[in-house]
Amino acid sequence: MFSWHDAEGLRHAISRVDYPLPPRPGESIESLCGLELSLTREDFPQLAQYRPHKKTCFGCDAVWRKRSGMRPNPVSAR
Repeated sequence: MFSWHDAEGLRHAISRVDYPLPPRPGESIESLCGLELSLTREDFPQLAQYRPHKKTCFGCDAVWRKRSGMRPNPVSAR
């Protein structure tokens, strides 16, 4: 199982096995793509002042899709 969390300007996936409880501001977490992320208050859209949409981390998206048995995200044509 996985969940998504805002961090460092993107939405990253994290393992719910490694993080069974929701992370909190000030904690560090490791994303599915292997990045060590330090969480700030701005990374919590539950707080009304921090609700702007973030772009998804494509590294986390690829690992999440593979582990969930989903097809890869299609590459957009330019």
